[in-house]
Amino acid sequence: MNGIKIRLLLVWSFLLNCNVKDMRTIDIFRYLLGFCMFGGMFSACMPSTDDIEPVRKVEIKISLQEEDFIDTRFANKEVTIRGSKNSYKAVTDEEGVAVFQDLLPDVYSLAVSYVLPREEYGNMVNPPIEANDVLLNGTLPNLRIYENYNGELTLQMGVRQSLIFSKIYYSGTKNANNKNYDVDQYIELYNNSDQTVSTENIHIALLETESTPWFVEEKEQYIYAKDIFKLPTRDLEPGKSILIARQAIDHTIDAPLSLDLTIADYEVKAVNKPQNSQVEQLPHVYKSLATLDWLNMVVGGGNQLVLFRYDGDVNDLTKKQKPDAKPSHAWYVQIATSMVLDGVECLKYNAQEIDLSKKRMPARIDASYQTLSTASGRTGESIERKVARVEEDGRVVLQDTNNSLEDFVCTSDIRPLIYTKPELQPQE
Repeated sequence: MNGIKIRLLLVWSFLLNCNVKDMRTIDIFRYLLGFCMFGGMFSACMPSTDDIEPVRKVEIKISLQEEDFIDTRFANKEVTIRGSKNSYKAVTDEEGVAVFQDLLPDVYSLAVSYVLPREEYGNMVNPPIEANDVLLNGTLPNLRIYENYNGELTLQMGVRQSLIFSKIYYSGTKNANNKNYDVDQYIELYNNSDQTVSTENIHIALLETESTPWFVEEKEQYIYAKDIFKLPTRDLEPGKSILIARQAIDHTIDAPLSLDLTIADYEVKAVNKPQNSQVEQLPHVYKSLATLDWLNMVVGGGNQLVLFRYDGDVNDLTKKQKPDAKPSHAWYVQIATSMVLDGVECLKYNAQEIDLSKKRMPARIDASYQTLSTASGRTGESIERKVARVEEDGRVVLQDTNNSLEDFVCTSDIRPLIYTKPELQPQE
């Protein structure tokens, strides 16, 4: 009741300084009085967060399904669990068990990502082998934790690649007339290794984003593309990037908050769209819908992008339709997950619970996902990869654990080819 008394005193103070003969003032008084009474009663009825009983104990054991491994116990590994409002971290014990205590009841996503150095990996298998660094990833999405929980997370292995996605900008912005503007979308690739790499036979695919995943039973083996682009063959030096624009023009002319993309390496030459004749075309080698000939990323998300290597014509690969689709509906190209070099899941933002029905990749490609800060986009935000370290020669090494939630951040700085931004730097 103290809250109600305070509100009434505030109203009385207001009246002392007003002319109560004015009918508008009387109306305001009635409104304020009602607000005070209702607000007080509402506050009195709302439960305090102190009344919510925490979940006392959540145990997660991590393991690896690998017959040749000498030891599949993973000690001293960090496990992260994220809810809608809170995030927690725990470290595994000698048996590979992470224990979380006193969690607020919520829907959580749990993820494990770390690099197994080539020497360590080589000694953990029988017989020992020489290999590149191995990425171990696993995720448990949509964990509804309202009581004590005991579970297991099986990690998947992936190999660290040289050519990776470094930035994906799809949100769009506003033009000079405050109208929606999204033709300034772009993709940035980066050579994250210390060796020159060739882009021969490397493709970029935008995956299908039907509302309901219809290939769950084969998700570990295949993903399905709605659009595929083929990179022209070139040598890319260590620490160098490739910038691919939907339209390689100076967008600041029409949209001051946008950017000048005339510096792009490639442009998607859409029919009847403004083009830059000075920028090379990025071949659009497969379209699920013939009328969509541009870089067709969804404003707001989700956008699922993969880099993959294929030596033949992608049009010769198996194509499938969504069940019950008509022959005239979209056909999607089947891509074996073993061909994938890198992948990023950009899901649509939802403040309450991310819609994981649109997640398409197995954990060994992307254990988690990243989002914009809003559901609708038009925010001038991008998904950008963090910096892991800077070598003595100045070469930037970007973070790559095959977990977008850990590797990428949502930034409000849409400038490409810049790795010195504070939000990208390693956190102490």
